[in-house]
Amino acid sequence: MPCKCSSINLSISAFFTLTIFSFSASSEEYVMVGFYNEHPVFIPDHHFFHEHGKKLGVKTRVVGPPDGNVPQMITALEQVIASKPAGIILLGVNESLNVLVDEAMNQGIPVVTWDSDIPTSRRITHVGTNWAQLGDKLAEAAFKASGGKGKAAMVGLVGASHMEAAFANFRAWMEANAPDMEVLPVFDDEAVVAKAHSVTAALIQKHPDVAVIAGFDGSSGGGICPAVREAGKSGTIKVVMNDILPAHMECLKEGTAQYIVGQKRHIFGPIALQTLYDINHSGISFTERDGELGIYPAPDKVDTGFLVVTQDNFEDMDAMVKNLEKL
Repeated sequence: MPCKCSSINLSISAFFTLTIFSFSASSEEYVMVGFYNEHPVFIPDHHFFHEHGKKLGVKTRVVGPPDGNVPQMITALEQVIASKPAGIILLGVNESLNVLVDEAMNQGIPVVTWDSDIPTSRRITHVGTNWAQLGDKLAEAAFKASGGKGKAAMVGLVGASHMEAAFANFRAWMEANAPDMEVLPVFDDEAVVAKAHSVTAALIQKHPDVAVIAGFDGSSGGGICPAVREAGKSGTIKVVMNDILPAHMECLKEGTAQYIVGQKRHIFGPIALQTLYDINHSGISFTERDGELGIYPAPDKVDTGFLVVTQDNFEDMDAMVKNLEKL
């Protein structure tokens, strides 16, 4: 961000220069732009983003539709860009957002994506789970839960770039490591619990011999588990899922599910915000034209890793979830 301030340039090497700035951050605002903003899965993302903003002494705001309406998300992003914030944290769910990301960058507004990436845009950094690896992890969990035999089904949000990467890796892992398993086509739950319930009921009816069902989004497990119970298949059809949420934890506790491959969502917002703040305040530059050349003092990606929940560590993880419910 442009700043009228004094600076001291220290020549470090022929490769980069360190510039030390004196900033007042209190007037800066950072905006997180997402969708499904009322979904429980995003509670830690929003909460810890705001909390970290307080520590840094900056203003924070979260905008976006309560559901998966991408056009409304685009409108929200347009309005945010017009307000010229100090930085934007964007849920990169769709490449239709690329034009606006590039527009923000052209206006000198740094953009970081979180949770879902759009690497074809000019975003500076992506913070979140490696969704391709998440697909591997869910496939491995499904393999272990089912004993490595039978049909495996995937339920999740079709069309979202991050989830498509997970679907592809789930299938690839199974093809490489599970010769006795058959992977069914993906069942689209539209990231809605009721839809996850109905598509799971339909898949059980069509494939009563399915061995394991993998839920990929924050609504999947809340629909999969009741459908499995209602079919009288609890314990027979194994369930593995993504995201550490109350409904998912209850499913694991009762024995309908065997594994949760969770994301470290507590750190998404703080790391994304800190990255933007450091871009604006660190004073580190490599050339005199870093912005023009697309060079920034930040990593291309921050992989936040996983939290795997089973019966063995259930109590610890359940306490974490109960604390989140109080937010």
